[in-house]
Formats: sequence, C-alpha cells, structure tokens
Amino acid sequence: MLTHITLMNFALADHLELELNQGFNVLTGETGAGKSLLLDALSICLGERSDTAQVRYGQDKAEVIASFSYQADSPEGLWLKENELFEDTEELIIRRVIFATGRSKAWINGRPTSISELRTLGRLLVLMYSQHSQQQLLNPPYPKQWLDRYSGLQSQAQILKQSYQTWQKIERQYQHALEAQHSRAAKIEQLQQQLEDLEPLLALNYQDIEQEYDRLSHHESMMQDCSSMLYAMDDGEQNILGELNSIVRRAETQQGRSKHLEQVYNSLLNAQSELQDATSELRQFIDRQNFDPERMEELNQQLEQFHRLARKHRLQPHELLNEYQIWQNQLEQLHELENPEHLAEQAEQAHAHFIALARQLDQARQEIAIPTAQQLTEQVKPLALPEAHFEFKFESLDSPTIDGLSNIQLLFTANKGIPAQPLARVASGGELSRIALVMQVMNATRTDAEVLVFDEIDVGISGGTAEIVGRLLANLAQHVQILCITHQAQVAAQSDQHLLVKKQQTDPASSTIIILDEQQRIYELARMSGGVEINETTLQHAKQLRELKFQHTKS
Repeated sequence: MLTHITLMNFALADHLELELNQGFNVLTGETGAGKSLLLDALSICLGERSDTAQVRYGQDKAEVIASFSYQADSPEGLWLKENELFEDTEELIIRRVIFATGRSKAWINGRPTSISELRTLGRLLVLMYSQHSQQQLLNPPYPKQWLDRYSGLQSQAQILKQSYQTWQKIERQYQHALEAQHSRAAKIEQLQQQLEDLEPLLALNYQDIEQEYDRLSHHESMMQDCSSMLYAMDDGEQNILGELNSIVRRAETQQGRSKHLEQVYNSLLNAQSELQDATSELRQFIDRQNFDPERMEELNQQLEQFHRLARKHRLQPHELLNEYQIWQNQLEQLHELENPEHLAEQAEQAHAHFIALARQLDQARQEIAIPTAQQLTEQVKPLALPEAHFEFKFESLDSPTIDGLSNIQLLFTANKGIPAQPLARVASGGELSRIALVMQVMNATRTDAEVLVFDEIDVGISGGTAEIVGRLLANLAQHVQILCITHQAQVAAQSDQHLLVKKQQTDPASSTIIILDEQQRIYELARMSGGVEINETTLQHAKQLRELKFQHTKS
C-alpha cells in the first residue's frame, strides 16, 4: 500500500508530506483548492507524462517521492526481483524529478530507471478510475473486455489473440508465396543467367589483373628507370653507396667525441642499411623481369571481359564478384521459398486451432454472462435503480475477429416490464455514472493492485445513493487501500481517513493537505452538506452521517 508521499515544488505544493493509512482515504476541499494535487503527483510518480506546468512557479524543478509497502511474493515484489531492484526491507521508494526545461528523471529504490519501466511497475501498484470512466461504457469493445476481466477470462482471451495473430501471419505468408510463385521461375532463370555470365571471372582478381597489365604495358620505361636507379646507387663509378660508406667511416671516427655525433653516426648506419636493402631488392626485381607479349594479350582479354560484363550489368568492374555472391544468395532464397501447398496446410491448421479456442472462449463467456449480469443487476439496484436489469447479448459475427466469434452487447432497462436494450441507447447520464461506478468496484475486487484511486467517480449522484456508494467503497477498502476525491459528504463520511485540501494565499499561492481529526471531519462534512452557512443543523447532519458509518461498521 501507499504509506508516504512527499511533494516538493510540485504545482501548488511548496513542501508537502503525508502519511497515508490502510483502508478508505478521501480527499475533499473547496473548488479550486487543488484536490487533484495528490493524485496528479501519484500519477507522475507512476510513470505518467510530465508537464513543465507541474513545476512550481519560479522553481527550476519539482520532485515527488512515494513509498509503498509490499510483500516479496506480490506481483510488484516479483517484478522488482526480476529487474534486480528488490530490497530486503520490503519497502519500495519511487522518486521522480521534473525539470523546468521539460526533462524528467526517475529512480526506483535509489536506482535510475526508464519511464516505461516505471509505468509497468505503476500498473502493478495502483489502479486509477476517473469521473470520465462512464464514457468507456459507450465503446463497443468494453462489455466484452469487462466481462473477461471480471470473470477471469483475460488470459484465455490473450491466448486467443496470439492464436489469431499466428493464423493471420501464416495466411499472409501463404498469399505472399502464391504471388511470388508466378514470378519465381522467371527470376530464377534471370539469376542463373547472370551467375553463368560471371562464372569465368570467379578465379580472377580484377585489381591484380589491372596492376599486372599496367606493369607489362610500361615494361620498357620501367626497366630503364630501374637500371638508372641501380647505376646511381651502386654500379656507377661515383655511386651513392660508395659515397655513403665514406661518410659513415668519418662519422665512426668522430662519434665518440660527442653525443650529437653519436646520434648522427647511428642515423647514417640506418640509412646505409636501408639503402643496401633497397639496392638488393631493386637488383632482384630487375633480374626477375621478363616481357611476355602472350601474357599481356591474355590480361588484355580478361580486362575486356570484366569491362563488357560491367557494362552489361551496370556495375563497376571491381563490383562484379561481390554482386555474384548477392545473386547467389537471392537464388538460394528463391529455391528455399516455402511451398504454397505446405503453407496452405499450415494456415488451415492454424485456423482450425484458432476456431477451437474461439469456440471454447465463446462458450465460457456465455456460461458466465448470465450470473455476471445478475450480480451487476443486484449491485446497481440499491443506487436508486430498483427495477434495473442487465443482460449480455451475443451476436455471431460473419467473420471471426481477434476477439472471438461473437459481438457482445450489454443490454439494460431501468423500468419493469420494458425489454432490455443496448446500454448506450437507453441509459441517461446519471444512470451511466452509477453503472460505471458499480462496474469499476466489481472489477476492483478482482485486481492484484493494492491501491485503488477514484477521482470524482461519484459525480451525478447524491443523497441516499451517495451513502450507498460510500458503503460500497468502504467495504472494498477492507481488502485494498482506496484514495478517493469526492464532493459528496455521504461518501466522505464513510472513510477511515479524511484529507482536506486547502489553498493558502501566499505569494505565489500554494495548497496544502491536512489530516482531519474527528471534530474537524464533522466541520468539513457540514461544509460539504450545507455550503457557506455552517450552523447547528448542518453540524448535526454531519454527526449523523458519521454515526451511520460507525453503525454500518459494527453491523
């Protein structure tokens, strides 16, 4: 559960710290006081998108720190172990910092984390319901999704979706294979011809041939230059090696008299060795050279072959052999292209498997739909809808979808003797609010999350109906921790902890949240019930609301 939350420079909060209790916690306050402050901060801490407007005016950053207690074997505990964030203290600390520049950073148990990881963990810790949740009832997929969630069929529905995706993937492969089959033969013939063109070149290297041909083409001038170099270095009467040998001997005589001369001597020795090596290499090169007209003609033909094929295939000569390997791979892929008949068989098997799963899920849904609709009916009746009646209507689809074989509608009537019709068509706004509230509470009883947040979901109800809503939430809070923003005194009176949001006229303005004692609660309930004028009558009414809470708890 959420045990502690700290807000620093967050929106209207300067520095705010709250200890939260297990059970039913309500937040109330006058319009504009900032009642959503705590829930907004909690949402940010659980990975929701941040906004620079959440940084308090004049500050460079805002910070929210939330502490949760949890069990090691809980979903969040297992997630922390899996991500190596588990602490033996079984305390989870989440910190989020939002900078005025728009950036934000997050930490889980002191270790930096990504927003996506934070959002994943947040879904395990907290479920949030807003006053706009009733709009979900109008979405066609919602009845099916709600029935699956409440009836524990979500995993079965997920398996069905995976089966559908597998079937569709194989079906697409089959269609692709059919289309490819028509052009496959022509493409194979083309690639085989291209590979055949290049086969004579496979044992050749274009760069080596080009270099050898260039050498033979310039054989005469190359040999003249090589002979001149050798004559100058060693064969002439006055040659470089002879002159250098004389210089080395003089340097050897003087090198012991100065470190600088010693360095000069060593450099000359190195130069002498390098020049001797170069002379030897040059002499060997000249001895090996032999002009071969036949070899030159052979090289010329090979180069012409490279250039002809390069023009044919619109490539550079040196790219031909690389392209050969690409064509070879393409040909292998075409040969390995799956047989359409084999894929057709696989697609048929995948379809049959999907249909079998879809029929099982459809049957499970129909079996659970009747008792679930009866439970929903009984939960809604106390909310000033004594003649309410719900049914789930199954309509077979012409073609199966990823969700199954049937379209599911939630039918409703509020009047005795009138047949149930689609909810979106016949329910008023107030009826939708109450139905959405009950459906959310029913779902909340099946969740693994230990913290449930209700943001003004009691909009549109009042009086005795609001009191029953308060009891619903109070009963639910015996199993989970609840945070609820409400305008209804009847709901707030049922809470275990009452938090009051107050705006302070500081500069700049700020909001704070205080935990009310029993006397303060009576006064706040009176304000919620009676408005500006708080008198003995409104105070007495507030006390009666609290007494109803205690009577209900005892019973």
